[in-house]
Amino acid sequence: MNVKKLKLADIDPRIEARIRPINEGYAEILAASFKERGQDTAIEVRYGSGEEDAPKYILVAGGHRFRAAELAEWTEINASISKLNADEARIKEIDENLLRQELDVLSRARSLYERKEVYLKLNPTTGHGGRRKKYQVPTIGTCSTPRFSVDAASRIGVSESTIHAYIALYRSLQPETVKAIQGTTLADDRAELLYIGKIESPIEQVSIVKKALEAGKKPSELAASPTPIPTEAMWLKLGKKEAARVLRLDLPARRVLLDELVKAKIITREQIVMEGAA
Repeated sequence: MNVKKLKLADIDPRIEARIRPINEGYAEILAASFKERGQDTAIEVRYGSGEEDAPKYILVAGGHRFRAAELAEWTEINASISKLNADEARIKEIDENLLRQELDVLSRARSLYERKEVYLKLNPTTGHGGRRKKYQVPTIGTCSTPRFSVDAASRIGVSESTIHAYIALYRSLQPETVKAIQGTTLADDRAELLYIGKIESPIEQVSIVKKALEAGKKPSELAASPTPIPTEAMWLKLGKKEAARVLRLDLPARRVLLDELVKAKIITREQIVMEGAA
């Protein structure tokens, strides 16, 4: 691909949609290098849709270099123009990110999840012995398209089970959870990410993560011990009329009531500490 000078204004960097968030500190270091030495490596772009008001070019690789050029107050940047379509360009961006050792656990999980989505879109028959059509995934000694997990595992040097584990981890997280965690220390804490993923309620998952971040703690550190169901006198908190009804019940009937509360997920079995009622 030939390298050309392109106007920054003609390039859509799609920064918000990129898997690897821009590190402003690193971009500033690059900007200083640009001012001193110039640009050593060109960014890669693809053509836009050509529609009216659409960008002429869309960034494929080089998000930090693009940002550095902005910080250096350049109006142009060296770029090579590829003929990849949107899906092919996304696969390339993802693969370049996956080869980076500094990629955190969350970003790696997201990369693999999204790579699978795009890979299956480009190779819809991979699960049925189909052949490549458009996006050619190179393999050794065979021209058939491997299933996604085989291809991904070979590219980043891990087992297929590791690929599946990363994808399962990402699937367990809510989009709002991912957004909140990106760029924090939690993004590279596998144990905490697994803990968060086990919180099945979407609302509760997001809420706990945000509370933990605000408190400067890990979500697992906010886990409260079950609130015990109090002694008989505390049934009064239900209101005098309801308390009187409950206190008239014999222990077997109270056990039935407590079982109903557990089934309704109002309380948990571990909360029941009333003598003789558990």
